[in-house]
Amino acid sequence: MDPKTAKDELYDTALNEFGVKLDRRQKMADLEEQVNKLKINKADPSPVSKELKNVPKTVRNIVTGNEFPYTSAFKGLSDLEVIEWETEDGDN
Repeated sequence: MDPKTAKDELYDTALNEFGVKLDRRQKMADLEEQVNKLKINKADPSPVSKELKNVPKTVRNIVTGNEFPYTSAFKGLSDLEVIEWETEDGDN
């Protein structure tokens, strides 16, 4: 059986301790940096920020210039542009 290389050991460490698969084709220094970042993040996790959902409030038809309050029926229409976004709390 072949002896494990330093890259193999880093790969196993990242996989077993953090559940992350590293790309063994990268340089050793890059792999070491990734494992160090994983260790730092595990020791001192940053608070999880709640995701802000950008919800359109008002849209404008780019062809006609007409403005409409946004509804989910407009989702994905390429001829509409968002001109006003809903505030974070959703009551505006």
